[in-house]
Amino acid sequence: MTTALHEAEAAHVAGRHTPGPCAERGLALHEHPPYTPASFFGPRRHLLAAIGAIFAFLAVSASIANAWLLLRWDEPIQRFVEAHRSGALDTFFLQVSRFGSTVIVLSAGALLALLSWRRCHAVAVAVIVATLSRPLLEFVLKALVGRSRPDLAQMVNGRGPSFPSGHVMAAVALWGLLPVVVALFTRSRVLWWASVVFSGALILAIAASRVYLGVHWPSDVIAGLLLGAFFLLGIEAVLGLAHRVGGCTGTREGSEPRAATSAE
Repeated sequence: MTTALHEAEAAHVAGRHTPGPCAERGLALHEHPPYTPASFFGPRRHLLAAIGAIFAFLAVSASIANAWLLLRWDEPIQRFVEAHRSGALDTFFLQVSRFGSTVIVLSAGALLALLSWRRCHAVAVAVIVATLSRPLLEFVLKALVGRSRPDLAQMVNGRGPSFPSGHVMAAVALWGLLPVVVALFTRSRVLWWASVVFSGALILAIAASRVYLGVHWPSDVIAGLLLGAFFLLGIEAVLGLAHRVGGCTGTREGSEPRAATSAE
């Protein structure tokens, strides 16, 4: 993961000084976003290390003695949430939870990839990699930890192990890339920041919904959010690599498309 951070940070820094194919097509905001995971965590390595340590602690604790240590605070929070349910909150969280469901995530991921393809192949590749790699990562982690789901008052059916929350990981993998796609269609930093706020709020709402609906412990969704930071760093590295290899048009930088060469 450290290698991914170095690659993503190097690509981000290089993009600041070298005009790429996207800049020539009027997509400067895409190549020079105000913030990326690598630019945020680059000067804050201690924060990234802390996030990794906390995630490791949660994962180990969730796999030992039926997560006895985590249940000391997970269960009281879960019972408090369930005791304060209401009709309006039920409706809200049932609906918002759908935005992290498999059907929505796969469909929206395909749509974002299609929208990105004509503007920048590299972004489309990153979206596809994020959409397809997340289920594999989720499956491996759930199998390794093997934590049982809450057995209290579930409002929906939860299947499989509980740690980490798949809905939260899916939300980060999909909605966390929304600002990258938005940057392909606008030069407005205001719109870009609006997409960041929207994505962040939606991810947090989806995380809260899984606890509210009783299908995940609070530590499950916290672990999903923490893991999301590393996941986005990895996808940023993929995006940087895709840009270096093929650029936005799917051809290597400095090479001409085949049709243009024939015209000469």
